[in-house]
Amino acid sequence: MKALLGAFALGTAAIASPGLAQQQNDYEAGVAARQAGDPVRAEALLDRWIAAHPADADALVQRGYARLARGDRRGAQADFRATLAIAPDYADARDGLARAQAADTDRAPATLALEGAWSDLTGSARDWREVTLDGETSVSTHTRIGGRASWYERFGREDVELVGRVGLHPSRNVWLRAFAGGTPNADFRPELEAGAGIDYRLKPSANPTVLTFDASWQRFPLQEVVTINPGIVQYFAGGKAWATLRGIGTVADGGPLQLGALGRVDYAPRDRARIYAGIANGPDTDLGIVTRVTSLFGGGEMPLADTFALTGGLSHEWRQGGAERTEVRVGVKAAF
Repeated sequence: MKALLGAFALGTAAIASPGLAQQQNDYEAGVAARQAGDPVRAEALLDRWIAAHPADADALVQRGYARLARGDRRGAQADFRATLAIAPDYADARDGLARAQAADTDRAPATLALEGAWSDLTGSARDWREVTLDGETSVSTHTRIGGRASWYERFGREDVELVGRVGLHPSRNVWLRAFAGGTPNADFRPELEAGAGIDYRLKPSANPTVLTFDASWQRFPLQEVVTINPGIVQYFAGGKAWATLRGIGTVADGGPLQLGALGRVDYAPRDRARIYAGIANGPDTDLGIVTRVTSLFGGGEMPLADTFALTGGLSHEWRQGGAERTEVRVGVKAAF
């Protein structure tokens, strides 16, 4: 009897004593820390667990939400995408990715890009040159403003085009944009121009479908041009890849509607790394008048450091009744 009472007392002490009770593992402790409002500790604990269990979808989701809570939107997106690669139907991961992407859009960093382009034209046409400086920043949670200054040299003449723009994100699935600008003493670029557009995401998910529409008006030295561009963007692979199809509709000086289309695919295997390729056929205004152009193009972006990325592109076009053109673009982009 005495031995039995001793065993009972020892068992009771084990239950009551934190030192003898069963300890939480890193996953359980990390979930508890996140639910208690301590995402920093939660992430540290989940880091240890995931290092030993890299295919644990539940742990990846929990770390994704911990990262999102402390403002690491890119890290959160990476965890949610990794989860969906393991478990494509994981609803919490899809919802988390949509939230992280929406937050990333709302609070995107300021950017500054410098890009140069050189074009080789066949025949006796003189080569084209171009330099563009483009910047953008957030002025509120749902509003971004930006601007672009571009210097062009074509036909032995030079133009400097200035454009300002604004982007609004009034709701979770809607993005609005508008621009206005012009070219002082224009020779071939638009004297005045303005336009607006909208993107509408049909449903938040890891692979959303986005409908787009843009319209613009440009007054060139030789003619006025109205352009409309309806389109659709479909995402794949948890948002790492997407395909774009856009229509091109142009009316010059009240003339007939000229139609065309553009198709493009993008792949972003990791943050700030991207490649793309596409084909287009339709009316174009690069010469200051509407001409029909077929073009093949491709390029990409590669991070150089935490702040900077290298951009580049290559394209070739066949212009109806004119010279063929091959263009090379190289630039550097900074995000702050």
